[in-house]
Amino acid sequence: MLIQVVYFTDNGNSIFDRLVTECPEDLFVAKSKDQSLDDWVKSGFDTHLPIVFICATGIAVRAISPYVENKLTDSPVIVIDELGQFVISVLSGHVGGANALAERLAKALGATPVITTATDLNNVFAIDSFAEKNGLRILDKKQIKSVSAKLLRNEVIVIKNELENIVFEGQQPENVILSNDANNYDVLITNEERDEDCLVLIPRKLILGMGCKKDKPFEELLDFVSKHYAIDDLRKDIYAITSIDVKAKEKGLLTLAAFLDTWLITFSAEELEKVPGDFSTSDFVKKTVGVDNVSERSAVILGATLTKEKCAENGMTLAEAVRNIRSFVW
Repeated sequence: MLIQVVYFTDNGNSIFDRLVTECPEDLFVAKSKDQSLDDWVKSGFDTHLPIVFICATGIAVRAISPYVENKLTDSPVIVIDELGQFVISVLSGHVGGANALAERLAKALGATPVITTATDLNNVFAIDSFAEKNGLRILDKKQIKSVSAKLLRNEVIVIKNELENIVFEGQQPENVILSNDANNYDVLITNEERDEDCLVLIPRKLILGMGCKKDKPFEELLDFVSKHYAIDDLRKDIYAITSIDVKAKEKGLLTLAAFLDTWLITFSAEELEKVPGDFSTSDFVKKTVGVDNVSERSAVILGATLTKEKCAENGMTLAEAVRNIRSFVW
């Protein structure tokens, strides 16, 4: 993932350098000296990118306060003290992934992660984390609280699943009942928006396979995608952007994924080459990255069905697939 970082001291700079070294799979970008802190924070929240402050927590809280709006779309925010002793998840712990990111960064620094969400502290199943992990859209965020409250009181919740042929992998959480035909339920997994007095989860199914020239700006990629999709609708239904692994740290693609509240998932040329199917081919792409087609092959590799063939514009390619959901994980 692309992670924005700000620091104010030499110690902070050293911690930034350690993160870059210890987390090579991520792309860390430090705030430039000529950008104001307010503009930098606003830019992060506008694109929903993870934000890491290496400083006092109070500085971070004051900086983000004008931009905190919605727990389902707010940027995940983390604070690291300038001695690198504690990594604190401040905002968007579950859906935004700040808790998991804090634990990962703490491990890299040999620091202590500080997680304060009640479900995590009490080792209780978190329904919003389950939704995020499985690509399920939360229809009404207010319902999360009632589900979590029941579990924290050691009460049982019922999850009704209306999707057919779905396997739930892993050990079922304590105090959670899974049913296909319950009349009374706390959570409903379904394919359509419904006016229910419960937490409704709807699978995100759209996968966008994308390729682009090196250093293609986020603005150009967003403009390209916007010609084919309404962004608000896309945010509701997109499961992932997929590409080849040489694009894993492509800043524009990572920013686009964050902006659309989804993941960028990449695969090696060898993995893409093995994908069965009839795809358009390009000798130039084959020579450049080692496989004849990136967008279509990456779109279907997760077990999806190609629904729109590759289109191209100004060094960018886009293909669409719909994932075939076979399982969820606890």
